[in-house]
Amino acid sequence: MSAIYLSESHRLDADARERALQALQDYLSQNLGASVTRHDAELVFSGTGYSGTVSLDEKRVRGELKLGLLMRPMKGTITREIKAVLATYLEGK
Repeated sequence: MSAIYLSESHRLDADARERALQALQDYLSQNLGASVTRHDAELVFSGTGYSGTVSLDEKRVRGELKLGLLMRPMKGTITREIKAVLATYLEGK
């Protein structure tokens, strides 16, 4: 299984972190059809051909995405998309 690991710093306050986690949870479930479970500041998700976690603490967001066999060829594209979506959420809008 191939994996993508991300770690980015941010300057979000508690309210902005909450909004970002909720928006990401909605995106994963509604746009990607993932099953998402939330544990405090961590999202655990899975869908067809992938699974992963995202955690958002006071200073960093960390993510791990495991790709199944059929998703591996798209690893570069998926990584770019994750970074773009993540940047949107970390802006705190």
